[in-house]
Amino acid sequence: MQSSKVMTSKEAVSKFIQDGMTVFVGGFFHAISYGITHEIIRQGKKHLTICQSSFNEHADQLIGSGCVDRVISSYVGMEIFGYLSCWRRAMEKGIPHPIEVEDYSNFSMTARFLAGALGIPYIPVNSLKGTDMMTHSRWMGENKVKLMEDPFGSGASHALVPALKPEVGYFHAQRADREGNVQMWGILGDAPWSLRACEKVIVSVEEVVSREDIGKDPNRTILPAYKVVAVVEEPFGAHPKNTQGYYDVDRDFIYEYVRASKNPDTWKAFMDEWVYGVSDRVEYIEKYIRKFGYRRFAKLKARNMRSESVNYGY
Repeated sequence: MQSSKVMTSKEAVSKFIQDGMTVFVGGFFHAISYGITHEIIRQGKKHLTICQSSFNEHADQLIGSGCVDRVISSYVGMEIFGYLSCWRRAMEKGIPHPIEVEDYSNFSMTARFLAGALGIPYIPVNSLKGTDMMTHSRWMGENKVKLMEDPFGSGASHALVPALKPEVGYFHAQRADREGNVQMWGILGDAPWSLRACEKVIVSVEEVVSREDIGKDPNRTILPAYKVVAVVEEPFGAHPKNTQGYYDVDRDFIYEYVRASKNPDTWKAFMDEWVYGVSDRVEYIEKYIRKFGYRRFAKLKARNMRSESVNYGY
């Protein structure tokens, strides 16, 4: 008999994300949990340290809502739009309050998660050598990165970065069973390592399936049940980003956010409408369809491109 971990996003955030925690925000453009992100904002969580290899507008919303004190990442922006507006207001003007940033390269962030997943205290990289990241730190000081000569006598030196082990992480995926075995396909980013580095993980999914369905294709399981503390069934939970096999990126909606965020008043109006103005993702979808029409909503649905089946028998 499976032990069910299925609950609502309200229950999961209330139970497992507390003020002051270090929180990993999963997803690499694809399969980011905006459902969980918006619930964190609605519950008014405070003093969070958020970490991810590189952040998009989900971090901008958390920062603008006053949930975040510290950021550990390589980037907070949208490639074609540059640095995001709430991030810039917090960094440049202390609005809504000042934040601190510990800056790493994208690869060295992934390496820190890998070390955390492997249970080792640090890991060597080469990409930081010769950069200002070696000498500039906001709060970690000399523990941000250390230079060490190769102990095996090659004459080379390596930058050692410490393991990163967030207290809790969350992300979105295609499916999971009720126990928390999570399956994902498409762009994984650093998910196989960053999620395992977390002490516990909340996952939102497009659908909850049976243990038998998970077992039919075990190689898609990127996270086993023992790491997962909550499973939230939340269709459309990654919108406006994509979830492969379910829906595409809503670029027009992302542009609307970027444009609205440039001014604090229009940003507040956007958040009042799409975050504070709905109680959950069901209301979010209903609002989207009322405002933009079902045709636009349906156009996001993924095309049917089935992969070939394989034989797992002996």
